[in-house]
Amino acid sequence: MSEALKTEDILEVSPAAVDKIAELIEGRGKDNLAVRVAIRGALPGGGYQTEFKFIDRDEADPTDVVQKAGRFELLFEADVAELIQGSKVDFDESRYSAGFNIEYPTKNMYPPEAEPGKQWDDPAAQKVQNVIDGHINPGIAGHGGWVILKEVKEKQAIVEMGGGCQGCGLAAVTLRQGVEESILQAVPEIKEVVDITAHEQGEAPYYSSETANASSEASPFGK
Repeated sequence: MSEALKTEDILEVSPAAVDKIAELIEGRGKDNLAVRVAIRGALPGGGYQTEFKFIDRDEADPTDVVQKAGRFELLFEADVAELIQGSKVDFDESRYSAGFNIEYPTKNMYPPEAEPGKQWDDPAAQKVQNVIDGHINPGIAGHGGWVILKEVKEKQAIVEMGGGCQGCGLAAVTLRQGVEESILQAVPEIKEVVDITAHEQGEAPYYSSETANASSEASPFGK
């Protein structure tokens, strides 16, 4: 294995999990196996769909982050290691499904300006903030996004999207069927929701006006 590979502690793997993984490796009859840890998606309640896959050590990439775990090594791409660092892996034969369990650390995904609990002097603005904190942001958290109330003026709620919602091709759907509908129903004094997000500056922007007519199937608020 290349000397350029780095060694860091990413996962806290219990002795029971180490023993079970080692047993599974030995059962394959190969001495040169490592475990590739990958992320296949985010879970709505927090955490990730994490995959553990046995690979030949010769398939390791020089940029991999490597963690020694007893008789084997865990391999991570750098971005995966950063996302799941601090997670705990355990194995319990008596568990209902599979035996393995991953506990992800609680992380605050919101930037300071989007954190719940902001107080407004304007009663209408406070009502809108309550809708965002209690319904909208929890609904899109699993997609890595959030909505910030910038101001309320002339019966308009001015909002900005961030995270996974900035530049998302379904941002218009989320705005129309989720954010706008939720606010207008809960705060009747608000007549319009205005999105001032610079979607073209998102991390992977592919927002366009055509998305206003897109299907809602993949929207967090799709019906």
